[in-house]
Amino acid sequence: MENQRAYEYRGFDMIAGVDGDHEHGFFISSQRIRSLTEDLTAEVPIDGIAAGRFRHQDNAFDASFDRMRDAIDKQVTTHH
Repeated sequence: MENQRAYEYRGFDMIAGVDGDHEHGFFISSQRIRSLTEDLTAEVPIDGIAAGRFRHQDNAFDASFDRMRDAIDKQVTTHH
């Protein structure tokens, strides 16, 4: 069952979904960003630091938010 957490960063909501268990590990099942000021919602690829299985659920969420912050930084840089 997917657990979700959301945080705000640089004018975007970041929503991460993590699934799995302690026996088999945790994995990122969804990542999306939503602009708080523009009509922009995007799925963020589950790759790089966000790929694979994690021993702890918190580690999976940390990796997901790191990956989404990188995507937001690139989005903000290309639009300013």
